[in-house]
Amino acid sequence: MTREIRRRRLLGGIGAMATAGVLAGCSTETSGAGGDGSDGDGGEETAEPPEWPSYLDDAKGDTSEDARGEGEVTVGVGPDGSLVFEPVYLRVDAGTTINFEFQSGGHNVKPESQPDGGSLDGTEGGEMELVEEGETYSVTLEETGIYTYYCGPHRGSGMKGGISVE
Repeated sequence: MTREIRRRRLLGGIGAMATAGVLAGCSTETSGAGGDGSDGDGGEETAEPPEWPSYLDDAKGDTSEDARGEGEVTVGVGPDGSLVFEPVYLRVDAGTTINFEFQSGGHNVKPESQPDGGSLDGTEGGEMELVEEGETYSVTLEETGIYTYYCGPHRGSGMKGGISVE
């Protein structure tokens, strides 16, 4: 009889462990990476955040803006005399017009990389040609992909930015 009780306990324990394992395998993950990208209600997919290139790892500032759905967006150049673009990271839809507003002088906008067919030419003149405060450089970005840019005189100080056109 003692042997049969031990056997039942052993089998009961194995059954409990198996049940716990099955239940653990049925749990659902509701956050974090690894989802299918959908919003869960069968509607439109939510785009994953862009994977910014390592070029921007030392960009000064960490401001970001998701301006998808907007037809026109402003990027501040040197706000309050700083050596930053604001926002540093920008997400827009194809066809959005980007207005680089020079909020202080002594800066420019130069393309570092862009998708084939991209139209980010940057401000006129050479690498050190400066734009005065109050001026604006505008560009409409049609090609999807990641665009990176910098300020020629302040590139080494991390005055860089990126735009994800989606």
